[in-house]
Amino acid sequence: MTKKIIAILILAILFFSIIVIAAKPNPVTVDVVPSNGHATVTIPSRAIEVTPGVFYLGTTIHNGELVEGYAFVHKKNNAKPETTCGNGVCERGENAKKCSADCGGGTVPDSDCYDFIAKGAKWKTVEPYIINTANNHGLTEAFVASTTESGIAKWENAANTNIVGAQTITTAQLSVDTVQPDGLNEVYFGSIADSGAIAVNTIWGIFSGSPRKRKLVEWDLVFDQVDYPWSSSGEAGKMDFENIDVHELGHTMGMGDLYESTCSEETMYGYAGYGETKKRTLNAGDITGIQKLYGN
Repeated sequence: MTKKIIAILILAILFFSIIVIAAKPNPVTVDVVPSNGHATVTIPSRAIEVTPGVFYLGTTIHNGELVEGYAFVHKKNNAKPETTCGNGVCERGENAKKCSADCGGGTVPDSDCYDFIAKGAKWKTVEPYIINTANNHGLTEAFVASTTESGIAKWENAANTNIVGAQTITTAQLSVDTVQPDGLNEVYFGSIADSGAIAVNTIWGIFSGSPRKRKLVEWDLVFDQVDYPWSSSGEAGKMDFENIDVHELGHTMGMGDLYESTCSEETMYGYAGYGETKKRTLNAGDITGIQKLYGN
C-alpha cells in the first residue's frame, strides 16, 4: 500500500512539473518594426550627460581591465548648443582655445578645431567590425558597405596609419552596447528612443590615467531610420548617409564633437541637417586632430 501511495505521488509530481514547464513562457526576440528586428537603442537612465549629446555610461570589466563607456548622440541642427561662440561674451564652458573670438580675441584657426574623447585614447590593436546594411530607405548593401569602408579610409589616410580592421557583412540582429562591451564592433540601421537623434555611437575604452596607457576597445554604431529618411546623394529633406557616416567614424577613431560656431565646417561639428554633405570631406581641424592623436 505504501509503495502504491509513493508511486501515485511521484506521478502527480511529474504531471504538475510538466504543466509548469509547458506554462513557462519561451524567450522570444521581438520584431521592432520598422527597425529590421533590432531592439530600440535607449540611453540608460543612469547615464550622465557630461557635455551636450555625450553620455557617460559608467565602468565595467572587459578582458580583465576596467573600461569606461561613452555614448555620442548626433543631433539634427535645429537643436542649439549651450553656448554661442562669436556672441562677444565669454560664457561658462568657453575658453580661449574653444572660442578665442569671445575669450581671447580673433577667430579660431581651422587647424585648432578638433577635440578628442580623451587625450591619448586611440586604437592600439586593429580590430574587425560587422555591418548589417539592411534599411528601409533604399540604400543598397553595396553602397552602405563601400561608403563605410571609404569613410574609414578617409580617417586612416589622414592619420597615415591603419586603424580599423576588415569589414564583415551580416544579416544578424545587432545591438549597441550601453552596459558593457561584448567584444563585437557593430554597425547597423535601427531605432533610437531619442526622437532627435540621427545616430548613436558608443565607445568603450580606457580614458583616464596616463595618456600613454589609454586606449579604445570597442565601438557600436546605429543610424536611426525611424525618425529620419536617408539618401545617398544629399537630397533635400533627407540625411545624407556618407555625411553622417564620416562624422560618426570620427568618434570611432577617438575624435570628440565640436559645438563652437567657428568650427561648424569641420566634419566633427556636432550637429547636422537634411541635405548636408560638407562632412563627407575632412577639414583642416579634423586632419590636424587625427594626426596628433595617432602621432603623425
